[in-house]
Amino acid sequence: MIIVPLLAYIFGTLILTAAGKALIVNDHLEPADMLFVLNGDVNTRPGQTVELYQQGLAPVVGIAQAESHTTEEMGLIPNETDVAIQEMVNLGIPFDSIVVLPSDAAVTSTYDEAVALRQYVEANNIHSVIIVTSAFHTRRAKWICERELKGLDVTVSMAAAPDEDFTASNWWKSEQGLITVNNEYVKLFYYFWKYR
Repeated sequence: MIIVPLLAYIFGTLILTAAGKALIVNDHLEPADMLFVLNGDVNTRPGQTVELYQQGLAPVVGIAQAESHTTEEMGLIPNETDVAIQEMVNLGIPFDSIVVLPSDAAVTSTYDEAVALRQYVEANNIHSVIIVTSAFHTRRAKWICERELKGLDVTVSMAAAPDEDFTASNWWKSEQGLITVNNEYVKLFYYFWKYR
């Protein structure tokens, strides 16, 4: 009778691990025209961007300006884009190598960032972009960015910034891992439905 629970545990672990890995795209990286870091997790994304910049993978780093909320407008907390830029500068990227992408409006989503990226790529003769984001966000980010860049002569590669607290092989063992993976699947299906 111990065989059934043991098999359930083994195959359950394999299935959960596969579900985590399915969200992660971590491409083989070649030198590109620019790195594009997505707003969000300032604990992982800016640091990963700095590592790639220091490896000489791109001469410039782009980031879209995130929308400011009431607490940011009141000066109580900084805007997440400003935090990411300051972190990258503090870790070694020259300020002049960071470009805040011009946009019609501040971005509020990965879709908005993809639209801002398209505008920048078209205006600046960019042919290759490495997109840096959290590991579990890479599948959706790659899908929406490639969709928005369709028809342009540009290649997109993904650089997955690993989470500090969980991986594809143990995400279900932490509350934050459960929330992250659950939310990412919900957003992925939403994007497939809304932007197909």
